[in-house]
Amino acid sequence: MSGLPIRSFTPSRRSVLQGAGAALIASRPARAADRMRIVSSQKGFWDTTLILFGQQKGIFADNGLEFDIIWTDGGADIQQSIIAGSTDFGVAPGILGALSAFVKGAPVAVTNAAMTGSSDLFWYVRADSPIRSLADCAGKTVAFSRPGASSELIAATLLDHAGVKAKLVGAGGPGATLTQVMSGQLDVGWSAPTVGLAEERAGQLRVIARGNDAPGLATQTVRVGMTNTRFLTERADSLRRLLKGIQQTIEWAYSGDEAVQMYADLNRIDLATGRQARDVNYPKAALALAPIGNLDLSIAQAVKDKRLSAPLTPEQTRAFTANVGRFLA
Repeated sequence: MSGLPIRSFTPSRRSVLQGAGAALIASRPARAADRMRIVSSQKGFWDTTLILFGQQKGIFADNGLEFDIIWTDGGADIQQSIIAGSTDFGVAPGILGALSAFVKGAPVAVTNAAMTGSSDLFWYVRADSPIRSLADCAGKTVAFSRPGASSELIAATLLDHAGVKAKLVGAGGPGATLTQVMSGQLDVGWSAPTVGLAEERAGQLRVIARGNDAPGLATQTVRVGMTNTRFLTERADSLRRLLKGIQQTIEWAYSGDEAVQMYADLNRIDLATGRQARDVNYPKAALALAPIGNLDLSIAQAVKDKRLSAPLTPEQTRAFTANVGRFLA
């Protein structure tokens, strides 16, 4: 040793504080993701299941959101959970039910269009049925999913266009409906890709009507996004990030085959069939989140079906659509 005096080291106050700050930042837990409760319908349909594919892709996590998805048969099931506040956002309830709930003063708000046009839905009969079109359905049973669902609105509009009165039956999802048709409990079933396609190819059933057959339906928004008004007020930023994630999911889903492969795997179909369903039955324009298309037709149908006692006033119409597009900036 050289014999030089040994100097003790005393850290400065600044270095102590910097070190403590770094340790605090390192030990601080990451900000928890914002949790939501989502309710959707008909798991396996392209448009209503995209939110699941986007979640699996990580799109919503990138927007700071986590959620569980509750699957239903649509319509009233979604609306009631939103009204009760047991879920935060409904992916695609029918616009008829949304109009009825809104006019009755239920705490609901429409945030976006979910499906415009009805290129996805079709109605069919067993191959041995004497029914050739909806014009042959006077007094027959014609299926839709659940009260307030878009399939109810479209079935009623198609029957009006055909000029016949049939008995509309809420038969549940496409799988349950197919069973009832093939067993003879229902005359006419409803579906959307991919349920029923294999049976049609095998010659076991015959399609007699498609969703866009009646005038005006191709431009009519038939399904919407819905939230509870309390959630709208208290967690507007969550809705903004959710709608941003939905828009990003749509862009991703139509930019390549990754989402189509998820859809094909879920429905146990080949990629080509999945791609055809996306591009033909669910064109990208149909999933535009704004505006609400041909609302006057929906209001007229709701009045005819006695869901509304009178058409909406201009003030009511503005209030009904006030939040559509608000979260898309």
